[in-house]
Amino acid sequence: MIFGIKEKSIILTNFDVLFAIATNIHVRLKTGFVLQVAVQGTVSLQCSNVRRGFHRAALLRLASDSKSDTSVPPPSYHEVHTTGESSSSSAQGESSEDAQPNTSFQDQSGEHGEDYETEEQLQARILTAALEFVPQHGWTVEAIAAAAETLGLSSASTGMFNNGAGDLVLHFVAQCNAQLAETLAEQNNQVQLGQAEAKKTAEFLKDAVEMRLRMLIPYIDTWPQAMSILLLPHNIPDSLKHLSTMVDDIWYYAGDRSTDVNWYTRRAALTGIYNTTELVMVQDSSPDFEETWAFLDNRIKDVVNMANTAKQVQATGEAVVQGLMGAAITVTTQKIIQFPERNILSTKRLLGLLF
Repeated sequence: MIFGIKEKSIILTNFDVLFAIATNIHVRLKTGFVLQVAVQGTVSLQCSNVRRGFHRAALLRLASDSKSDTSVPPPSYHEVHTTGESSSSSAQGESSEDAQPNTSFQDQSGEHGEDYETEEQLQARILTAALEFVPQHGWTVEAIAAAAETLGLSSASTGMFNNGAGDLVLHFVAQCNAQLAETLAEQNNQVQLGQAEAKKTAEFLKDAVEMRLRMLIPYIDTWPQAMSILLLPHNIPDSLKHLSTMVDDIWYYAGDRSTDVNWYTRRAALTGIYNTTELVMVQDSSPDFEETWAFLDNRIKDVVNMANTAKQVQATGEAVVQGLMGAAITVTTQKIIQFPERNILSTKRLLGLLF
């Protein structure tokens, strides 16, 4: 007994498998989307009622499926067809591709996109646009709302930012750090390729810190507000993380590869220099912040001089200790030879002081 029903898509489920097993039916799909159900063998009397029930249920399912007209085949259709069968149905495949749903989106501004952006990408896009409104609204939620409206979004989009203005300030800091790291990496590549000369450590540190601070100039009038936001208790961990990342990048491209205690002392010193110079900058009214850069230059020189002085003191101390040890051994030897009984105790005392 053959049942032929023209269908564009058939989804095989567990129920179909049970039906095929119970009634000894073989199901196969042929080209042209024709479902043929062939019953083979004889039906035993013991299972006739059960099989008849499965048979009727399958006919009702096929009848209900024949009424639906789907223009796009489901994913399971491609799984049950072989490669040879797909070549014979290319004409119908083209028509189904034309009926594919459009995955592009269109926002209120009329801009189209091929893929949907994630929530993090949308937040970054809003915060980047909000930087243009910081001189007008400051580091506030109002700047974020104004940016959302320019992107064709509702002002209620500010609800996406749980930290409010803190998210805006931290986004700007992270953006500046990424830009600084990219610039330093490009300069380092030029030095490696021989296209530029390597700078001394003091000059490199000064230029890197100045480059980072100059990124604040467009927002210098409102930056004290941003600094106060970064000092809020719930923003301090992220603020310190961004600050340490920036300082570590500067020292890395300066050539520091230390793994001892100097790794911490150098970064702590540069962190203090950056913070103090930033405080001077927000109060500086000189042309092009000349006083700020002079202050920065002096602080960098102080750190370098202190480091050199520490090295000199360490080298001098080691030389003095080595000299005293040599002199003690010489004097001790002479005294022992000349005055063996009287100077044994004094020699032991001298060696005890040195060691």
